[in-house]
Amino acid sequence: MQKSIFIFLFTHCLVWGNDYYELLGLQRTADQREIRRAFKKLAVTQHPDKNTDDPKAHDNFVKLTRAYEVLKDPDLRKKYDIHGEEGLDNNNNRRNQYHSWTYYQNNFGIYDDDPQIMTLNRNDYFESVLDSEKMWLVNFYSPMCSHCHHLAPVWRKVAKELEGVIRVAAVNCEDDWQLCNKIGIQSYPTLMHYPKNSNRGARYTDEKSYEAILQFVLDRLDVKIEKITKKIWNHLLKGLELSDKPTLVFVCNNHRHCFTSDERLKVAAIFDKMINIRVFECEKDCDDKFSKDSGVIYFPSQNDDVWKPISLEDSIDVDELVKKILDQLPEPQDISDFDFEKIEKSLESQDEDGWLICFYIGHATELDVQLKKLPSIVRGMNLAKINCGKYAKLCQDLNVNHYPSWGVLKPGGGAFELNHGKNTINDIARFAKNSVKAKNVRALSAEKILSILKRENGNEAWFIDWYAPWCPPCLEFLPELRKASLEFKSSLIHFGTVDCTVHSNICRQYNIRSYPTAMLINGTNTIQFTMQKTASNVIQFIHEAMNPSVIEITSKNFNQRLVKKKSKLLWVVDYFAPWCGPCQQLASEWTSVAKALRQLNFVKIAKINCDIESNLCRTQGIQSYPTIRLYPTESEGINTIALYNGQRDFFSMLLWITGFFPVKVKELTSSTFQKDVLKGNELHLVDFYAPWCGHCQRLEPHYNIVAQLLEGKIQVARINCEIYRNECSQSGIQAYPTLMLYGRKSSYRIEGAKAEEIHSNVLKILNLKTEQKHDEL
Repeated sequence: MQKSIFIFLFTHCLVWGNDYYELLGLQRTADQREIRRAFKKLAVTQHPDKNTDDPKAHDNFVKLTRAYEVLKDPDLRKKYDIHGEEGLDNNNNRRNQYHSWTYYQNNFGIYDDDPQIMTLNRNDYFESVLDSEKMWLVNFYSPMCSHCHHLAPVWRKVAKELEGVIRVAAVNCEDDWQLCNKIGIQSYPTLMHYPKNSNRGARYTDEKSYEAILQFVLDRLDVKIEKITKKIWNHLLKGLELSDKPTLVFVCNNHRHCFTSDERLKVAAIFDKMINIRVFECEKDCDDKFSKDSGVIYFPSQNDDVWKPISLEDSIDVDELVKKILDQLPEPQDISDFDFEKIEKSLESQDEDGWLICFYIGHATELDVQLKKLPSIVRGMNLAKINCGKYAKLCQDLNVNHYPSWGVLKPGGGAFELNHGKNTINDIARFAKNSVKAKNVRALSAEKILSILKRENGNEAWFIDWYAPWCPPCLEFLPELRKASLEFKSSLIHFGTVDCTVHSNICRQYNIRSYPTAMLINGTNTIQFTMQKTASNVIQFIHEAMNPSVIEITSKNFNQRLVKKKSKLLWVVDYFAPWCGPCQQLASEWTSVAKALRQLNFVKIAKINCDIESNLCRTQGIQSYPTIRLYPTESEGINTIALYNGQRDFFSMLLWITGFFPVKVKELTSSTFQKDVLKGNELHLVDFYAPWCGHCQRLEPHYNIVAQLLEGKIQVARINCEIYRNECSQSGIQAYPTLMLYGRKSSYRIEGAKAEEIHSNVLKILNLKTEQKHDEL
C-alpha cells in the first residue's frame, strides 16, 4: 500500500512539477552526495525497465535524468538556480540517454552510502584535499570498471580502520571526468596519496590489498611518540611534569597490554596536537598503583598543582581506547533552544564573549575529535552544541540543513552567521575567529531582507551579499566581506548576507542573476558593486558611494551636465554595463583616476550605467562596453569628443586625460633653462627627467596636475637630461626624476611622487620664504 502511494505522488510530481529539486525530492541546499543518493533511490524504482506497463515511464525517467545531470554540475546548477530551465543550453542530445536498470542498481555511486568515505567533486578536491592538515587517500574509479568493484570492500575496510587517522575519499570519474582528466588519471582504479599540507598527490603503486594499503599509510603518518625515562615517569606520577595538554602514556612490559606500535601511531594521529602521547617501558614492575591489565595511563591537564592520573582499564582495541580518551576530554556544553534565545539576548552587550555553536545529529569519531579539540584552539569564545534532532525548529529557523554545521553568535547585537567553508578543525577555528570579530556582518532572515528592500528601515545603509553556499567564488568573497566590515561602524552601514538556496523566491523576485551579487542599499538608492570581490575594493566602493569622486550621469541630468557643458570644463565619461567583465575590472581604476583629479575643479570624472540608461547610451551611439569619452575644454556641449583606446589602468588613463589640460608643462632647452630659470626673475619648478626612466614616466601625469594647481604662482617646466646632459650635470642632478624649485638666486629640492605631495611641499617652501621676508622687515 505504501509503495503505491509513493508511486502516485511521484508521478503527480512529474506531471505537474517542473522544479528539478522537487523532482528529486531535494532541498535547494542539497550537496553532491545528497543529489546522487536521491537520484539513485528514484532510478532503481522508477526506471522504465521496472515499469514496463507505464507508457509515461520513459518520459518521466528522462526528466529525472535531466534534473540529475543539471544539479550535479555546479555551473549548470548555478544557471538553473538563477534562470530556471530557460537559462540552460537547449541541447537535447543527452536528454533521451540513460543507462540500464542494472547500472543504477549495481554501478552508480559505489561509495555514496559509506559514511567513512567522502565522495569528492572537483570543488571538494581543490577546497578540501589540497593543503589539508590531514593526510588523504583518494580512490579515482569508474563504476563500469570490474577492478574498481573488486577493490570496493577493501577500500571500505581501510576507511573504517583509519577513521579519524586520515581522510579516505573517492572520485567517480564517470561523473567528474574533468577533474580526473586534469589530474591525469588514465586507468581505474588509481589510488592517490596526499601528505599533510601538500598541494599535489603521489600515485600509490603498491599492492591493492587491505594489509598493504594500511601499512603504506602507517609508515607515512607524520606523528611522534616520545619514549620517556623512569625519572620522567615518576615526575608524572607526582605531578611534577606539567603541561598545558593532557598526556597519554602507554606503559609497556611483558605483563601489560600496551598495544602494538602501529596501534599507538593511529591513536597519536587521531589526537594529533590535542594530547601528548608517550611510551614508558618498565624494566620489571611498574608502580603498584597502576598495575592493571591495560598499560595505558591518562594524565588530564588541570589547573591544580597536582594531576590526578586516570587508568584506562580494559581498553582492548583502538576504537575502545579512543572512545575512553574522548570521554575524558572536555567538550562544548549541550544547549537547548531556550538557552540559545537567552544567549542571543545577552549578546546585545558588547562586553560578552561570542559563541561558536556546533549543530549536529548523532556523533562520529571525526566530529567527536573536533568537539574535544576546539576548546584548546578557539580561545576567548564560548563553545556549545545543539542537537538538531531535538530542536529541529530552531535549526530550521537558522537555515541549518546539513550536519555537522558550525555557526557563530556575535556580541554587540547577537548577529548570527553560519560557516559555509571547509569542515576541518583549522578552518572552523579560522571562521570562528574572523566571524566573531566581524560583529557587523549577519545572515539575514526573509523578513529582514524584505524590510531592507522595501526601505522600511528609514535611512539605514546596508551592504548586501547574495550568494549560494555551493558557489566557490561566493565562499571566497565571504571572508573578504568580513574583513571589509571591520572598517565601518554599524551606525554608518550594516553588512548582510542572503543565502539564495534558502531564500530562492526572494532572489528570483529581485532579479539576482549571478552569484555572488553585492549591492549597497542607501536610503532610496541601490548601487551595484561591480568591482572585483576583494575587501579593499568593498571599502573603496562604500567610501565612494557615501562620498563619490565619480559623478553618476542619468537621463535626468545628462542635458544639464553635458549637453549644456561650459567651455572651461573638461568631462570624462565611462559608459559601462555592470555585467561586463572589463567594466568590472575598470571600476576601481576609474575611481582612482577620479580621486587623483578631484582637486581640480574644472575636471569632472563621470559614469553612465548603460544597463539602466539604455536609451541614453543608444542615442549617444555607444556600441561596446566600456566606452570612455572625453569632452574637452575650449568646447561647449558634447559636439567635440575624444575617444580613449588605450590600456584601462590608472596610469595610462590619467596620462591620457592630463594631456588635454589647458596649462601645459613647458619643455626647456639649454638656452631657455639658462635664460628663464637660472637668470630669470620668475619662480620655476623644474622636473629633471630621462625618457627611459620608469619613475619619470609615472610622475608625468601627476606633474601635469601640479601645473594646473600652481597656475599663476609658478612656472612649471621640465628638461630632458638625455639631451641636455651638461645642464643637468652642472645642476647637480644624480638621479631621475629630480624636482627643483628655482627663484631669486636660490634653489630647493622638492620631494614627492604624487601631485598632492608635490603641491603641498612647494607651498611650504613659498610660505617659508614669505615668513623670512617679513622677519627681515
